[in-house]
Amino acid sequence: MSIGLITLLLVLVFITLLLLGLPLAFSTGSVAVLFTLLHFGPDVLIMIVTRIFTMMNNFILVAVPLFIFMACILESSGVAEDLFRAVYVWSGRMRGGLGVATIIASTIMAAMVGIIGAEITTFGMIALPAMFRRGYDKQLALGSVCCGGALATLIPPSVVFIMFGLMAGVSVGKLYIAGILPGLLLAFFYSAYILTRAYLNPALAPAAPPEERKVSLGQKFQMLAGLILPGLIVLAVLGSIYLGIATPTEAAGTGSLGAIISAAVYRRLSWQMIKEAAIRTMRITCMLIWLFFGASAIIGYYTLAGGTDFVTQGLIGLKLGPVGTLIVMQLIWIILGCFLDWIGILLLTLPLFLPIIHEFGFDPVWIGVLYCLNMQISYISPPFGPGVFYLKAVTPEGITVGQIFRSTIPFFFLIVLALVLNNIFPQIALWLPGTMIK
Repeated sequence: MSIGLITLLLVLVFITLLLLGLPLAFSTGSVAVLFTLLHFGPDVLIMIVTRIFTMMNNFILVAVPLFIFMACILESSGVAEDLFRAVYVWSGRMRGGLGVATIIASTIMAAMVGIIGAEITTFGMIALPAMFRRGYDKQLALGSVCCGGALATLIPPSVVFIMFGLMAGVSVGKLYIAGILPGLLLAFFYSAYILTRAYLNPALAPAAPPEERKVSLGQKFQMLAGLILPGLIVLAVLGSIYLGIATPTEAAGTGSLGAIISAAVYRRLSWQMIKEAAIRTMRITCMLIWLFFGASAIIGYYTLAGGTDFVTQGLIGLKLGPVGTLIVMQLIWIILGCFLDWIGILLLTLPLFLPIIHEFGFDPVWIGVLYCLNMQISYISPPFGPGVFYLKAVTPEGITVGQIFRSTIPFFFLIVLALVLNNIFPQIALWLPGTMIK
């Protein structure tokens, strides 16, 4: 049987299982086992076990539950509420100040949490009601919360970068540092858009009322006091990676301990908090690992069947050149993003694209940043759009999924702009990692 026919059958069976409601991890795993048995026989099934065992022996995976645990502790300790209030008292005088405060708070929180669902739902409960009470345009308010929260994909300590680094064989530390400037650029675009809309039409995003502006400078700084320790934790985690003092795994362990100490210092630590954080960490980590198992199995089979060479030669055979091939790869990511989550897309496509990346001499760190930017689009793309559904879960009655999707359209074009700039100017992503201490 030709590899072309195998590819077609593989895709059809895989899509059928997904449409029948089988979870992604078990869809990929069962397809891998079925096709391996039919194509190579039972003796080759050990290949799947070996791949999974090898993957589980990778020490960098320890960083995943540690960063998730750090995020859960910081989220439960009320940092998001303190952060939002502190940022708002400084920006409330501006038209659109509450929207900009949401973007700034989301950006800072992304560096503390790194979990998209948690960030969108948290600010959906904190920032969205505040904007509605002050007469903000619903579309502007919904879009700023949904897309601001999705920045956690790009800004370290993003779990996406850990998985990408593990699969691509590149430094997770460099990926973390590479995501900083593109993430800040995207946050700047969002803020500039909100301020421009508010300037052109003040009714869309009015400034804070006079009674809310009567906050002294001393009170403003006092509100920032509760963010000192969490901020130091983030600086310590990213700074230790940047300076070469610690690996991402070591930095994650330090950050988890720092988060516990921070919650204790501000008298918010409890056994119940630790218990809930541990349970959430276990659930999220297990979900990721099972997805990794399934995708690793199906890619193992497909590689053994000659699929990697088939895809590589097929794309190179199009003779689109490096730029055209890179665009096609990203279009595939965007299309898949309409139906799958980031982990499924990463695990299914990266092993196939890696030979092409090396063939054309693309920097894998740069490709990692482009991947995360493409995933920003996937979080707001119908019909899957996980960011939209995270927000819908906490919005008041009367807000529909369609309204949220429409609210993200202007932000979609801003993401595309940031993506184009990072494609044209790779140094936006690569300059900062180039200055790292080895």
